[in-house]
Amino acid sequence: RSESHVAAPVREVVGIAGNNLTPADLDRAAGLGLHVVRSDFSWASTERKAGTYDFGTYLEFARQVHARGMRPLFILDYGNPVHTPFTKIQWRGRDERRTSPPVAPDQIKAYSAWAAAAAKAFAAYDPIWEVWNEPDHPRFWPPKPDAAAYGRMALAACQAIRAADRSAEVYGPAASKWVDGAFLTALAGSKAVTCFSRISVHPYQMTGDASRDAALWDGLRRRIAAGGQVKAPRIANSEWGRPVVGRVDGQAQARYLVRTLVSALAAGVAPNVWYSWKDAGTDPGNDQHHFGLLRPNGTPKPSYFALQTLLKELGAMRYACPAQRAGVEGAIFSGADGAKALVWAKAGAALLEPAKLVPSGWKLAGL
Repeated sequence: RSESHVAAPVREVVGIAGNNLTPADLDRAAGLGLHVVRSDFSWASTERKAGTYDFGTYLEFARQVHARGMRPLFILDYGNPVHTPFTKIQWRGRDERRTSPPVAPDQIKAYSAWAAAAAKAFAAYDPIWEVWNEPDHPRFWPPKPDAAAYGRMALAACQAIRAADRSAEVYGPAASKWVDGAFLTALAGSKAVTCFSRISVHPYQMTGDASRDAALWDGLRRRIAAGGQVKAPRIANSEWGRPVVGRVDGQAQARYLVRTLVSALAAGVAPNVWYSWKDAGTDPGNDQHHFGLLRPNGTPKPSYFALQTLLKELGAMRYACPAQRAGVEGAIFSGADGAKALVWAKAGAALLEPAKLVPSGWKLAGL
């Protein structure tokens, strides 16, 4: 097994995204075997008066997550009208009023002080801090993305977090255009990437084909390394998913979840956070309403059962090596008591010949 692969057990590197999760939701997520819970952490709602912080709601959430053996992954977002002005943007044909990101020195100082205060207050709950969400998207970094400005802000915030909590884990930039985006290419030359524990991306363009996905992950690493700041970048998948809309039915979503997760583990990417826990609504014309593992009423989709099965069978195991034979692809996972192979037909149907999947020196114990 290459050391570049994920060394942690599968259940420790899979998580869920969702705001306003209830204790019952967290019980269910923990019971499913998830380990990370990603949530917004609003600057505007926690600093309503300059220099005065109220983290009460988030502290209780972190306590609830931690008590169930999971880790909170908090996104330090977005602008704050106490410190940053409003700006107008066009989004899907409509005018939107958004708070600007911290770009001026005094704004960056205020954001960094807030981030440091949060890091100090939450240290006991072992959080992961993510500096912003999708700053390569004009809706989240209005009026338009600016890699240099984000890099200055992210470096200051990351350094402030580490000064407040030396053991803090810090991610960024949670980029949306990770495959071919100019933003990440530009950011790769920034000192900010040297401070991040992991470079976080949102790989919604994953294919579910092991060979194609491997090339995408490899290309991302090479592009970041080319920036000259980090030779061997560590990658986090802090948000990925596929909505059940149009031609994508529940079974297709389930297949996508499993296959893209296996590809990410093979590429040494961790953690991997599925978006999202529960559908946000029922509007058939709004794809944002249909990413969940659960429907709005809490009933599971096929993707829920697929992830439940994967974590039950492989949760205590680690990715070992690919399983690729005629017409079949997947991976072998190993543990203290042996190994298991998870495989699927690359296209249509394929003849499964278990004996050919077994690595040299191993024996087939069951199917």
